[in-house]
Amino acid sequence: MKMSVLIIEDDSIVAMHIRETVQGHNHQVVGVVKSAESAFRVAREKAVDIVISDINIEGEMDGISCCKVLQESYHVSVILVSAYNDMATLQNASSLDFTGYLIKPFREDELLTLLDLIALREKRKEHPRRKKLNKVFSYCPKHQTLYKEDQVVELSQKEKTFLEALIRANGAIVSYQYFIDMIWDGEEVSDVARRQLVFRLKQKLPGFPLKLVRGVGYKLEKSL
Repeated sequence: MKMSVLIIEDDSIVAMHIRETVQGHNHQVVGVVKSAESAFRVAREKAVDIVISDINIEGEMDGISCCKVLQESYHVSVILVSAYNDMATLQNASSLDFTGYLIKPFREDELLTLLDLIALREKRKEHPRRKKLNKVFSYCPKHQTLYKEDQVVELSQKEKTFLEALIRANGAIVSYQYFIDMIWDGEEVSDVARRQLVFRLKQKLPGFPLKLVRGVGYKLEKSL
């Protein structure tokens, strides 16, 4: 089973070793980054099945915190890499649901075993669970796919990011600014651009439970 892998590693030699090992085992590397910020950008733009992350990475957020966000948002599997095997590091890592923990320098077969384990688990999942949004629409978090009854709805990347934020909020209001930060990376965007995105979505998804909270943001209405 071919998996999409995101590598978070600030040591270029280690990153190259991981990349070659993953690709040599017929998996796809969708990104090699050094920081949490870059990892989030890749995850917003591409489907990711597995994250292989060093614990100590560039930036304010460490690898464990970064992986927790990715796991909660995109339901990815996680393999952690560290140069340390001390109890404090292990205790910190235990707060994360990870598949394996590799100590540098690790052997190629150790990484391949973990990749095979994740692939077998995924293969056994015949029907990823969908979250029912109302009588018509449902959503699969694993594949970030929206369904109208049993038909997949084709969405642009901006539309996918917009809907993912609403669904993760689980009925809470998502502010205008949050959408700007997520969809446009915090760039200055006019209200017209935001409204046009929402307008196109409403045209594409008649009956979708999207509600405008004037002056604040958007939310999903409760399922019927």
